[in-house]
Amino acid sequence: MTPQASRLVLGAAQVGQPYGRSGRSAPAEPEVRRLLTLAAGFGCAAIDTARAYGDSEAALGRARSSGAGAELPVVTKIRPLTGHDAATAVRAAVEDSLAGSLTALGAGHVDTVLLHRGTDLDRAAGAAPEALRAARDRGLLTRWGVSVADPDELHAALDLPDLGYVQLPFNVLDRRWLAGPVQAALARRPDVTVAARSAFLQGILLRPHPSTWPDEGRPSADVARSALTALAGELGRTITGLCLGYVLGQPWIDAVVVGIRSEAQLSEVARECAAPPLTAAECDHVIDRLPAGSPALVDPARWTRRVRDAS
Repeated sequence: MTPQASRLVLGAAQVGQPYGRSGRSAPAEPEVRRLLTLAAGFGCAAIDTARAYGDSEAALGRARSSGAGAELPVVTKIRPLTGHDAATAVRAAVEDSLAGSLTALGAGHVDTVLLHRGTDLDRAAGAAPEALRAARDRGLLTRWGVSVADPDELHAALDLPDLGYVQLPFNVLDRRWLAGPVQAALARRPDVTVAARSAFLQGILLRPHPSTWPDEGRPSADVARSALTALAGELGRTITGLCLGYVLGQPWIDAVVVGIRSEAQLSEVARECAAPPLTAAECDHVIDRLPAGSPALVDPARWTRRVRDAS
């Protein structure tokens, strides 16, 4: 029986551009069609892409035009608005980016459109959300949201009453989102869908090693590897399954976004996502056994040494 991974969002950044630090080429079109067909068979929640992901939207659009994964909802993102400061320029940039997405996807409507940067929320006194609201009212999208990087950006987003979707980074080392004020803010907005990315922290959690670990990151790669290996054994999981089960074990997280490179990887991730998530007690056990990641570790933007591809 095919496992049903209804809380897995297929991350498609790799579909339309070279991926990984080694620059592997993107999948060919027949591979993309097979990936989307497989994702639909697994009952995945959605496909996640962005205007800034190279040819990703167009590759998805071509595959979906043949029927592959056409039933899957699409989440895309407005191109980052850096350099646009005036309200008219911000609105025009949002409109142009959305028009480009719809054209590439071969669609007249997209399910969810996010601002790619939390800092774009209040640019030009909120001109970007205003433009997305107008697009929603014209029937071009169902809901809008934002991809945030830290709790401050999340708080700002949750203050907007018509926000529908938030994407944020979360994994077994990242405890920033478990703080009381953050949890209270999330609890006040049960209407907002929360999707977690970075479950594997750019792959370094799957095989922790000093060569793929930021120099300034704490805990060290050796400490993380030892704790993760022990926890996986104790809880009867693979390390992949432990990382995903912990994320999906959080009652405030609706879905997890995982970048997929191949059918084999999708099958493995879908199988783990279809398994029962960790219980609250098991999540607490992970927190007790695995030290919290330092800010320099859980935020890749702070990594001063670009480690080689860990995944």
